[in-house]
Parts: sequence; structure tokens; C-alpha cells
Amino acid sequence: MCARGDGIRGSKDLRAEIGKFPNSTNERKQMSTKTMKQRIAVVAVSALTAGLFSVVSTPSANAALNVAPGTTTPAAAKDVMNVATTTNTTGSAVITADTTASSVGLINVSDISGGLQPGTTQTAVLLSTGTLVVTTLGSATDADTNSTVAYTVENGVISGMTSGDGFNSARTVGVCQDIADECVASITPNAGATTMTVRMYNGALATYATDGSPTDAEAIAAAIATPTLGTLRGQLTVTIAASSTAGTIAAAKSGVYFVSAYTASSTATSDTAGLGSANAVSKQYGAIRIRDAYSTAVAAGGLLQVSATNGGLVALADSVGTASTAFSTSVADGQGFAVANPTNNPLSTTVTVTYNGTVIGTKTFAFWGEVAKVTLSEPVIGKQGVTTGNTAKLSLQDAAGNAIYNDYSGASTFTPASGLISAAASGRTTTLDTTPAINTSTGVITGGKVKFSCGATTTSSTAQVQYVNNSGTVITSNLLPITCAGTAVSFKASYDKAVYAPGEIAKLTVSFFDAKGNPAQAIDNPTATAIVASTSGLGSAVVAPAANETITNGTVSYQYPVGVNEGSFVNTVVAATVNTAATAANLTATDAVTVSLTVKNSSATVTNAEVLKSIVALIASINKQIQALQALILKKK
Repeated sequence: MCARGDGIRGSKDLRAEIGKFPNSTNERKQMSTKTMKQRIAVVAVSALTAGLFSVVSTPSANAALNVAPGTTTPAAAKDVMNVATTTNTTGSAVITADTTASSVGLINVSDISGGLQPGTTQTAVLLSTGTLVVTTLGSATDADTNSTVAYTVENGVISGMTSGDGFNSARTVGVCQDIADECVASITPNAGATTMTVRMYNGALATYATDGSPTDAEAIAAAIATPTLGTLRGQLTVTIAASSTAGTIAAAKSGVYFVSAYTASSTATSDTAGLGSANAVSKQYGAIRIRDAYSTAVAAGGLLQVSATNGGLVALADSVGTASTAFSTSVADGQGFAVANPTNNPLSTTVTVTYNGTVIGTKTFAFWGEVAKVTLSEPVIGKQGVTTGNTAKLSLQDAAGNAIYNDYSGASTFTPASGLISAAASGRTTTLDTTPAINTSTGVITGGKVKFSCGATTTSSTAQVQYVNNSGTVITSNLLPITCAGTAVSFKASYDKAVYAPGEIAKLTVSFFDAKGNPAQAIDNPTATAIVASTSGLGSAVVAPAANETITNGTVSYQYPVGVNEGSFVNTVVAATVNTAATAANLTATDAVTVSLTVKNSSATVTNAEVLKSIVALIASINKQIQALQALILKKK
């Protein structure tokens, strides 16, 4: 191994062969391309036959993450090309072999996925007047410690190096060999360039061999001539900017998002699903993202403001006071805020977020108010003698007409309306269904019902409920007429039309009645699968209702195509469970019900039979005319 001398290392015999490498920057600049090519020709030709280079990703175990500009440069790492990011205070690039290395005019550092992982997908933004500085510590994967690092640049030049051992004449390739310390390079973009690409190749001494025992100088010369003989360890695509937008808010990279809880350092980049509305007594939360065009967080120090419309309360904290605006000069990216409704009434409030006067975004938060209206509807036909299980639909609305089903964490209750429904009146009571479908995370009842009772002989009654809000206000529902009946012991069947066109969908409805002839109770409906509807000439028997043909309040409907055969058909319906109930009650069973329908093509004005009859008549008429003509001719003769 050769000692360092004049900034260049190499064997004496090779220097005699290819000449002495330039020692100073001026000598390197003065050396012509032709002279350099002559000096390294023999080595370069041999090097070109050494083989192809390979591209590998930076091993994660060796990777020292890049950092944002203005942060101390990462310590040099083997097989890693890092960008020097330490704040520059001199206006000139610093290529010292430590963490003080510093670029000039560096705006942003990232990778193509938006992270900071060094490797072959790095990106950066540099001012056109700036200087990029990169650093490495040789190779950890090459067994030969006498390894070589080669930096290459497109659309730029290598203006300086620490531990450098040579450049090509255009200064687009720079080489460090026998790396014991950092290899640091400063690179400037060409005038007018919009992008610049910097690459780093690593290779052991043997990679650049021209014979069985390569020397340092041979390896240096080969690396300068053909750096791609080494392994690609780092690639940096640099965008050249005429001016810097770093630190300037970019709307496309910033925003305001719904989040489930307050935090001063949220990483949210989108709305959390299912948020944006709540009951009047609950708080809601948002998070603020403030980034520049390079997705870099904008530093705190500017004026961050939030304001809510329509009297909504807002705070840059979890605790909301009495103000509709809040501001701070010590918080920025990731800051959360809380929003509240100052009343029990429905409220829609839009929160606007600005930073130094620039609108970051807006979010509208909805609060439903306390219950202002309770409505009962769609009662089933109740079962006589049953005190629970008969149900009616329950709906609640706030003062704005918003449909809500909220238990306010159990604080509000349903009760029978005093003086309107009495437990002593034929056992009639009305209570909240014990199993409404409540979303436990939001407190919202997604489907509400109430239960009512029927006396043993009750045929009609009423149901009513009251709702008590947290505020103490009592809301009384409408008075809902209800019907009670006995078990089905008879049934009837009918079609929705008497005549159907071929292929049309027919609807057959079966209705059930109790012993008094009233529509039967809907609690113990006849078993649907025991109802058999068969049709002669119309295909297979209908043995069960489809999903949309369930028994509802004593009726069930069957739908099916009537087919293409025209004519009259008879349908027979049997309901076994109904007949069993009639027999048990000592009543005459219905057994079976028949119902007819007709299939006819209504668009046809003449049937086939009628057409055939007309043709036969026409032929007969023609024959008669021929016979009469023959008789006339014979008579004249």
C-alpha cells in the first residue's frame, strides 16, 4: 500500500507508465482531455473488459438516514451516500470529513416514497446557485479494505473532494481510494440545468484489476475511466430550483382532518372514517397538517389561528372554553384542536384554520341537538294476551328535523306518557324495546322500537311514550292506534291482476285471519316454508317466499314469471300450519284455496285460430266463384 503524497496515491512504476496525476486544482483544470486519455488508455482498455456492474439497494443495517436541511449531517456510513445537511453559515460548501460537512442552497432531501432513506432512490432540491455536498465511508461489503469510491455527476461538476485521489478531465468523476476516513465531495450544477444526477460506486481493488496483482494507481485510473465497474451504492436525483419554496406553505401538502382525540403532534394525512358529527354534549376533534411543497413540516413561530362559525366553540387544546377563535405562535404542524356546541340545540359549525394568514383548510362539524320530537309508527298486529313483544317503530328528531337515535350515555330514558297510557287499562303498557341496536362507540341507536301490550280480548288500543332529555325537558310522542288479534285459522289468496302477458311477473298474495275474521296477529306468523303454492302448466311449484316476500302483518307475497303459454290456469294454495291451528281450535280448516289467472298476449288483435279460419273461408269463396264462372261459360256454348 502506498503512502499519501501530494493528495495523490499510486505506484512509482505505474506513474512512470501513465504519468504523474495532477496535484493541484489548477493543474487538474489545465490538463486536457486528450492528455488524460493518453495516460490512462492502457489501464482503461483493460478495465473495460473486467465485467458488468451490479445495482444493489443499501443494506438497511448500514443505512444512516438522511435528515432535513438545517439538521446536523448524519455520521458517514459505509456503502451509504448521505447528503450534508448541517446549516451553512459561511456561504461556501464545507467538505470537512465530519458531521460539520455542509451544502449551500439545499432546499429539501427525501426519497421517491417521501421518506429519508438513502440508497438508489434519493431525491433533493438545490438552488441553481447552490453547492451539493455528499459523504460516505467506503465499503463494508467489499472484503478488500483497499476499496475505491467513485462519485459521478450528470449536468454538474465535482468542484472539490476530501481524501480525493483523482478526477477525469471534465470533473464529472471523482475517486477516493484506500478509504480510512470519509470521502466527501462538493458538486455544483451546470448553468441552465434543471436536474442533476449524482451516483456513488464502490469496488474492491480486484474490481479494477488489469493483471494478477493490481496496484492502487491502476485501480484509481480504472475507476476514473470506468466508475461503473464498481457496485452502485447510491443515486441522488437533484431538482435544480431558481428560487426556494422551502418553508412556504403548500396547500396540496397541507390540510385539516377529522381525528378521534386531541393531540399536539398528530400525523394524520386524511380524515378518520365515521367522524364529523356528534351529539350536542360531546366534543369533536381536528388535526392540522402544515407542510411546504417538499412535504417538510413548517416550523413553529408563525401565527396559527382557528375560528368556528355559528357560535361554535374552538380551542387549540382538549379543553374548550367560551371562545369561537383561538391562536398560538408556538405551535404548528400536527397541532390538534377541539370543537364544542355551547347549547343543546342542533349546530353546524365550520372551522377555518390559517397560518400567517394563509388558509390551511376548513372542516364542518355537525352537532345534533337534544330530542325535540318523538314519533311512533308502523305497529305490527299485536297478539292478544301478550304483554311484551308487540312492537312499533320509534323515530326521534331534533329541532332542525335531523333524525337521531341517541341515548346520551344512558342519561335519557323512555317512559309511558302519564295519563295517556295506564297499566290498569286492560294491561296496556308501552316501554322502550330492551334490545335497540345501539352503536356503543357513538351512542347512536341505528334502529329503534317500542313494545306495547295486548289484553286477552283487546282488538284495538293506543300506544304512546315520553322521552326525557338531559336538560330535563320531556317530549311526548304521538298517540299511535294499535290493533290486537288472535292466531291465524284461515287464509285467502289472490293475484294482483286477472290477466298477464306471456313472461310477465305475477304476484300472488296470501292473507291470514283469526277466528273472528280479522287480520291475524303478526307475532306468531304461519311458517312460510309450510305454505305451498302450485300452478298447473306454469312450471315448478312455489314452495317458499323469497327474501322480499316475508310474512308481514298476516300476509305473504310470491312473485314468479307466468311463462309463455297462453291460456287460463288454476293455482292451488295450501297452508298446513294454519289448518293445524284451526283444527286445534275446533274450527273447520280451510284445507286449500284455488285462484285462477289468464295468460294472453294483449298486443295481438287476431289469434292464430282466427287467421286460419279466415284463410279457409277465403279459399271456399274463391272455389265458389270459379264454379260459377265455369257454369256461365258452359251455358253460352
